[in-house]
Amino acid sequence: MPPAAATELPDTTYQLRGRMGTGGLLFTVLAFTAPLGVVYGFVSVNISFGIAVPAAFILVAVLVGLFALGFTAMTRAVPRPGAFYTYIREGLGRPLGLGGSFLALVTYGFNITSALVVGGIAVNNLIGAFTDGLSAPWWLWSLVLLVVAGGLSYFNVELSAKVLSVILVIEVLLVTIFDVRLIASGGVEGQSVAAWNPAHLLTPSLGVLLLFSIGVFNGFEATAIYRDEVRRPEVTIPRATYLAIGFLGVFYALSAYALILSAGASRAVEVAGKDPTAMMPDALLTYFGMFANQLISILLVTSFFASTLSLQNILSRYTHSLAVDGIFPRAIAAVHSRHGSPHRAAMALFGVLLTVLIVLIVFGGDANVLYAAAGGVAFYGMLLLLFLTGIAVITYFRRNRDGSVWRTLIAPVVALVGIGFALLTATFNMDLLVVGSPLLLLVLLLIPYASLVVGVLHALVLRRRRPDTYARIGRALE
Repeated sequence: MPPAAATELPDTTYQLRGRMGTGGLLFTVLAFTAPLGVVYGFVSVNISFGIAVPAAFILVAVLVGLFALGFTAMTRAVPRPGAFYTYIREGLGRPLGLGGSFLALVTYGFNITSALVVGGIAVNNLIGAFTDGLSAPWWLWSLVLLVVAGGLSYFNVELSAKVLSVILVIEVLLVTIFDVRLIASGGVEGQSVAAWNPAHLLTPSLGVLLLFSIGVFNGFEATAIYRDEVRRPEVTIPRATYLAIGFLGVFYALSAYALILSAGASRAVEVAGKDPTAMMPDALLTYFGMFANQLISILLVTSFFASTLSLQNILSRYTHSLAVDGIFPRAIAAVHSRHGSPHRAAMALFGVLLTVLIVLIVFGGDANVLYAAAGGVAFYGMLLLLFLTGIAVITYFRRNRDGSVWRTLIAPVVALVGIGFALLTATFNMDLLVVGSPLLLLVLLLIPYASLVVGVLHALVLRRRRPDTYARIGRALE
C-alpha cells in the first residue's frame, strides 16, 4: 500500500532564507575542515606513512572531484534541501534515507564534539604559550566556544559566513607564508621530486594514506545543505563544491611538501614517525622563531572555533529538515521571521550539545582521548555517508535515465571504488583512528551502523503508524 499523501503545509512555509554567494558558501564549508589545524597536527601523521603525501592529496582531490560530479548532478536533479538525507532517500528509498539522516546527525555530532574538546585544549595551550603555568579546565573554554557558536547560529547564515571568511583568510595566509618560505628555500636538503612521484604511492601503506587524505576533505559536501540560503543554487552550489575540492587539494599538497622539505626528503618519514605532533612546531621554530609558534597558538583557537561554528550551522539545518518532515517536533522547524534562520533548531541543538559536554565533564576522562575517539567516529561515519550517497547517486540516475553516462555513472563508480577502499581500510584498521582497547574500538565502529539501523527501523514504524510523515521523508511532498 503506497504511503498517504502529506497534508501539511508545503515546504515553503519552513523555507530558510539567505543570499550567500559563491565566496560566502565556499568559506563557510572550508571552515569546517579547519585547514590550519589539519596542516599543524594532521599532515605530519600522513607523512609518517610515506613520502608521497603531496601526490596522495592530488590523487584524492581527483577522486573526490569525480564523486562531486554525481553529487552536484543530484543538486540539480533534486532541487530540495537536505543534502545526504534527501539524496539517499531519492536513490535508495525512504527507510535508508532516514537512516542516512540519522547517520549524518551522529557523524556531524561527533565531529562537533571533537572540535569543541580540542578547541578547549587549544585555548589552554594558548594561555600556556604566553603565561607561566596558568591554565583552566579544558571544558570551561569548550563551553565558551559552544555559547559563542550557538549564539551566531541563531542569526542569518550570512553573519556566520562573514566571521568564517575572516578567520579562514587569516589562517590560509599564514600557512601560505610558511609554504612559500620552505619551498623557495628548499628546506634542509633542497627540492625533491620524490614527494610528487605517484610510483611512491604503491606501498603497503597506500590504503592508510588514502584513508587519512580523504578524511581531511570533509566539508565539501556541506554546500548542498545551504540550498535555500544561497543565490542561484543551481550555479552556486556546484561552483563552491568544485572550488572547495580544488583549493583543499592544492593547499594540502603544497603544505605537505613544505613540511617534508623542512625535515628533508630523506628524513621526513622518519621524523614524522618518531613524533608527528612535533614536526610542524619544530619547523616553525627553526624557520620563523618562537613568535610564529605563539601566533599559531592563537590561530589554532580561531580555526577550531570556525570549525565548531560551521558544524553548528550544518547540524542545525539537518535538524530543521527533519523537523519540517515531522520526524522531530514540528515546533523546532520554525524559521526566524527576520533572519530567515533555523533559530529554534539551532537552539535545540545547542541544548543537546550542552548536555553532551556536561556529561563528559561529569564522567571525566582524558581530553585528548575524548576528542580522538569522537573524531574517529566522525571520520568513519563520513566515509560511510559518502559511500551510501555514491550508491544512491548511481541508482537514482540509472533508474531515471537522466544525465550523461560519464557524470552519472562512470565518475561516481570510480569514486565509489576509491571511497569503498578507504572505508574497508578504516574498518580493519580502526586502531589507526582511535587509541583504545579492542572492545572500545568495536563499540566506536558500530556507532555509525547503529545510527543507520535505528533510522531505517524508525522509518518502517512510521510507514505503518504515520504514513503521512513517512511520505515526507527526504523533504518530499507526494
